Amino acid sequence: MPSLEFLQYSYLGNTVQQYLIAVGVFVLFLLGAAILRLVISNIFKKLAKKTKTKLDDTIVSIVNKVFVFVIILGGIYFGLRALAIPENIWTLIEKAVQVIFIIKIFQAITILVDFMISTYLVKLLHLKKGFDIELSRMLTRIVNIAIWVIGASMILNLFGYDIGAIVAGLGIGGLALALAAQDPLANFFSSLSIVADKPFKVGDVIKFDKYEGVILDIGMRTTRIETFFGTVISVPNNVLAKAVVENMSKRASRRADGQIGLVYHTSPAQIKKSVKIIKDILKKEKNITSDYRAFFTEYDPSSLRLEFTYYVKNPTDFGFFLETKDRVNRNIKTEFDKEGLEMAFPTQTLHIHKDVKETVSK
Repeated sequence: MPSLEFLQYSYLGNTVQQYLIAVGVFVLFLLGAAILRLVISNIFKKLAKKTKTKLDDTIVSIVNKVFVFVIILGGIYFGLRALAIPENIWTLIEKAVQVIFIIKIFQAITILVDFMISTYLVKLLHLKKGFDIELSRMLTRIVNIAIWVIGASMILNLFGYDIGAIVAGLGIGGLALALAAQDPLANFFSSLSIVADKPFKVGDVIKFDKYEGVILDIGMRTTRIETFFGTVISVPNNVLAKAVVENMSKRASRRADGQIGLVYHTSPAQIKKSVKIIKDILKKEKNITSDYRAFFTEYDPSSLRLEFTYYVKNPTDFGFFLETKDRVNRNIKTEFDKEGLEMAFPTQTLHIHKDVKETVSK
């Protein structure tokens, strides 16, 4: 038929008919992927209403992230098969498709393994040994690394690399590798120690060295902490494992200390009155516990020292803690001013004897 002669027109080594077949194959696979996604989504939406597990969500995730992509990849592959492509270029295309296929399959495996660990294995371990969410994350990361190592070895094997020879070759540089891996291994085993001993967990407020903040994540190498200044710091796990860590979330209250200096001409009666004022203020403060104390403790060089201690409720809320301290301090200042109690500041009084003055004048 003359009207179909254009199908035989050639461009870049392929006829229009071949290009149309290639596009048609790709469109068919694309429609198939869309139908699969729609069907699976509808089926598992109905199942989700009847089940309490997240298995249906996991399957939908695998279908959307892996199988739909693989079907589209198949459409590209088989569409290109309809074209006349040079052998060397086709070899590269096949290798690329195989690599992508392996990556997507191992992605599906990791999604499924993550679900199995978080849903079944950790629950079993929790019942037996009291493992928690940090161990779940750590175990998931370790298993995922092992899975991707297998996937990477398959890709290397695909390109003709001998995995056995690579592993054997590592023995030659084993010493250098061991030296280079000292810190990473120390951090890794420290992370296991932290997860097992559980001195803190994600969400806890901790204080160590000069830092204080909320645990965001306990990783295989570092622990991320959000400080009360709004910054996020990453601390190597081996450093944190060796440090003296105070877990603020493990206690029911947070200690606050204060001290005030009175001038030296303050009378004993006024000192007693000032201590009573502090105790009365602490007694009335609703945000602190009943465990508080105030005493006249020291004769400092320029003041008579009063010290007081109290415990603020809700220890993990730093803003709450500061608001309480602010209110207590303002109340003390107000009451001291009312009673005419004078606070001291660093001063020195210099006494010069008359005979010294006369000696200097001579």
